[in-house]
Amino acid sequence: MKGFTFSQWMVIIILSLLTALEPLSIDLYLPGFILISETFSTTNAAVQVSLSTFLAGFAVGQLFWGPVSDRFGRKIPTLVSLAIFIVATVACLFVTSIEQLWVARFIQALGGCGGVVISRAIVTDYFDKTKTLKIFTILALIMGIAPIMAPLIGNVVLGFSSWRGLFGTMLTMGVVMMFLTLFFLPETHKSVPAKIKKNVFATYWSILKVRQFTFYALIAGLANGALMLYVGNAPFVIMEHGGLSGDVFSIVFATNAAGLMISSWLTGYLQRYFSTRRITRYAIIFMFVASVILFLVIKMDAGIYTILAVLFFYIFPIGALFPTTTELAMTPFADNSGSASALFGSIQLLVACLCTVCAGAISDGSILSVGLSFLLCGLLMFSFVLKRKEATQPISSNF
Repeated sequence: MKGFTFSQWMVIIILSLLTALEPLSIDLYLPGFILISETFSTTNAAVQVSLSTFLAGFAVGQLFWGPVSDRFGRKIPTLVSLAIFIVATVACLFVTSIEQLWVARFIQALGGCGGVVISRAIVTDYFDKTKTLKIFTILALIMGIAPIMAPLIGNVVLGFSSWRGLFGTMLTMGVVMMFLTLFFLPETHKSVPAKIKKNVFATYWSILKVRQFTFYALIAGLANGALMLYVGNAPFVIMEHGGLSGDVFSIVFATNAAGLMISSWLTGYLQRYFSTRRITRYAIIFMFVASVILFLVIKMDAGIYTILAVLFFYIFPIGALFPTTTELAMTPFADNSGSASALFGSIQLLVACLCTVCAGAISDGSILSVGLSFLLCGLLMFSFVLKRKEATQPISSNF
């Protein structure tokens, strides 16, 4: 990652922390679920609702912060979003019922998602187009590391504190990010406010009409959907079907996460030799082939270690797809990159949720149905490779 100045590295660090805020806020408090349910004399399912309300707030909030950052700049909306996150986190510390926690988590997500959305827009604003893929690769690495580290940090905090200490940790993160943003993040949005459409729906519709954006946003959604299917089914595949211990599950989970990070890192290296479109295409083909092999080994009732080995290679290319699809989707936009970032994130989350819903509909409780859901995700992504057009102009030989 040579060629960055000190000020650029500061911006990269701040954007990385802002990007990590969402996965940290989700996974950091997972070890405290049982303690929370005991405190409020409720069920674990009721506590899980607080996770659902957080995801709902995250999905809704993205569509708000994008246009706001296009109209008022990047820095002030980021500070406001962090202020909301901090206030809501304080509320989480002092809730007296599970219902109050649901509401506080929703508001916390409304604020926390602002940094994630605006970070992608800042990359487009601030860095030269030749460097944006490198930055998105770094952010993808952070998104891979954060979910792994968060539960570990949570367990450490619970070693000397109650579950409220988990939200205290989130509060500390929010305050640190507020300080760094206030003093070290420059305003990067240089467009004239008059260029920004006042009608938010018209803005989003104009973005959707750019075929390159829609094409890669859908691919990103399917990639995220495949990852969510893996996360949701990993305990069943590894421990229930495979009969492996919780310790082995942690090792497998960490290994696949490491694969994601390595794949993201390789993307920056491969950019020297291949276009971003070509890298995306190769990653999709790789993932499709892995999905076919995975389905076949499951169908043949192969051993658990064979299944896990193929599963690693199914997950591996997702690490490359996250930064490449983000760059390709965001490239056509300058004046309204904030709105594009918001819509990109919402489409990604919506498609991923649809993948999990469809997987649930075809599931019969067997590992074969899990393999089928992986295969369908891979097949849908491969169908995009077969398309003759994917943008506002015909696909070049680079794709």
